[in-house]
Amino acid sequence: MKKRLLGIAFIASNATLLLAQSGVVIQHDGVGPNLAGGVYETNVYGTHPDLVGGVLEIHFVVRNETGTDQQWRITRKKLVGPSSPVWEEQVCWPPLCYTPSGDLYTTPSTSGNPAPTILNNSSTAVTSSGNTLAELKPRISFLDQSNNTYAHYRYYINQGGQYLDSIDLKINFTLGVTQLKQNPGVTLSPNPASDDLNISLVAVENANIKVVDVLGNTVYNETITNGSKNVDVSSFKNGVYFVIVEVPGIKPMNRKLIIRH
Repeated sequence: MKKRLLGIAFIASNATLLLAQSGVVIQHDGVGPNLAGGVYETNVYGTHPDLVGGVLEIHFVVRNETGTDQQWRITRKKLVGPSSPVWEEQVCWPPLCYTPSGDLYTTPSTSGNPAPTILNNSSTAVTSSGNTLAELKPRISFLDQSNNTYAHYRYYINQGGQYLDSIDLKINFTLGVTQLKQNPGVTLSPNPASDDLNISLVAVENANIKVVDVLGNTVYNETITNGSKNVDVSSFKNGVYFVIVEVPGIKPMNRKLIIRH
């Protein structure tokens, strides 16, 4: 009997790599090209470190370059897609995660749960719980893995009812046979980290490791030759960073790192 497995491959549209005229910048894991107005496609077909307990979470960091602080909500439009019991969907936007209803859903902005204000020239959101990363996180829980499924969602940046820009997310779930080779991956431990960080590679021995802050500044750059590396992060400032693992011949792997002293 064939065994059902999960895995992920990423494809970004080349049509929207330039800075959007709207002043909205959307980056996967906070690095790489601006995907505002474009498409991010995920093919789920085998085991992968990003799929934990049948739950897939995509991380889009949103940056405000409009010239002024902006109070933004997220409007999610389901163009094509299954629903429960095939899978369950959530939209995470500071400070909470929300379960959308219907084909068109907008995150709330009420006196008890105001929409976050995204600071100008920043990816920092001011919320009722303080400053946090302005991160749009579609979260999918795969409940029924017995059939091929497909979904297409569009996420608009909503300013007072006006759609400034958007990003499309396409998810393909396909059944597969047992993988013959383990997928490359990377793990960070501990995370959050305060003093020492261990970076461990999966199915890879040699790679270049970069750590960048939310502004894209490189704060660490080193080569791993034996599959793991201990990094002293005691001098890093508190905040969110991104670990970029570059391996020749495959797409760079990105992981979010939190430093908390």
